[in-house]
Amino acid sequence: MNSESMRVLFDAFWWHRGPTANRSVMREIIFAWKRVFPDDEIVLAIRSAHADLAADDVPENARVVTTRGFPHALSNSLELAQISKRVQADVMIVHNYTPLTGDSVVFIHDLMFEDHPEWFSPKERLYFAPMGWLARRAAGVTTSSAAESARIERLHPRLAPVSSIGLSIPSAMATATPTRPDGLGSIDRFFLCVGRMNVRKNLETAIDGARLSTSISAEFPLVIVGSSEHSGVNAELPPSVRRMAERGELLFLGKISDGELRWLYERSAGLLFLSRDEGFGLPPVEAGYFGSPVVASDIDVLREVTGGEAIYVDPDSSADVAQAIDSLALTYMPRLRRTSTTRDAQAEWDSVAIALRHATMPVPKEDQS
Repeated sequence: MNSESMRVLFDAFWWHRGPTANRSVMREIIFAWKRVFPDDEIVLAIRSAHADLAADDVPENARVVTTRGFPHALSNSLELAQISKRVQADVMIVHNYTPLTGDSVVFIHDLMFEDHPEWFSPKERLYFAPMGWLARRAAGVTTSSAAESARIERLHPRLAPVSSIGLSIPSAMATATPTRPDGLGSIDRFFLCVGRMNVRKNLETAIDGARLSTSISAEFPLVIVGSSEHSGVNAELPPSVRRMAERGELLFLGKISDGELRWLYERSAGLLFLSRDEGFGLPPVEAGYFGSPVVASDIDVLREVTGGEAIYVDPDSSADVAQAIDSLALTYMPRLRRTSTTRDAQAEWDSVAIALRHATMPVPKEDQS
């Protein structure tokens, strides 16, 4: 192997099933890596239970090896180093959990559970707990945003410097055919919420802001997309939510396809994203990509990922949310189909892969002879 190419073992534990965000980021990075660094040899460590599904769903010429350990933390920390040694990998690229031995670069999605343990169940906190400690074994630590990088360095100074490598929208959504969701009925005017149904996503303030606004009605409802899957502590929504839903002022669509979500972004009067904290915050980025106005919590990470191009509100102020809704409603044009920006999601993922590969440069290379 020459000095310009590497053999890279990728943690592909969630290749087929698992938390949607983790799975999407994992796959996007690996496919981008293959595009940008075609001379690198890619080895995917996929769970043995799902390996039979991978034959036609991996980058061209990628080698698939299987892991047996479960859960993810155990497989990564104990099993990947052995596989890396066996396949003679130059470096391991892993998510959240770092192998105890061997050269690796870890991408940590976030350490929010350390800052806000009340948002997570005891089981989740116990499972996530090793992330920061294990990361000390990594040759490089990366994450998605500068805000999350600052958090990780504050909580674990020994991990500094933590590189922020960014994210982009899912490639499948960027190329999906916009499709009207069946659950929308005849509605043409609406505001949009996207996210899991949990305390951190702060859905209750978005709904209360909609209740207080003068614009939300059965003809101009708030449409909510998302599920409670992998959501932590669930939000407790008040009885007024049921009444709003009965009046048609709220529509819950649940989990929908990429094409349906793209259709909603392109036609919504605005996205309400009032999360109390994020490692990155993808829905506002998706909304901006497809031309939807954004009402976002006034927190550092959301100002970062939206580039200042949003209406920022106090996530605890329903009155601020109502005012933002009414302001956007005044300029809304029904049946408007926006044109996506000139941004290229695939090119943005390529940049993420480049930044991640750069983080491998300090890793010492073993003699492969």
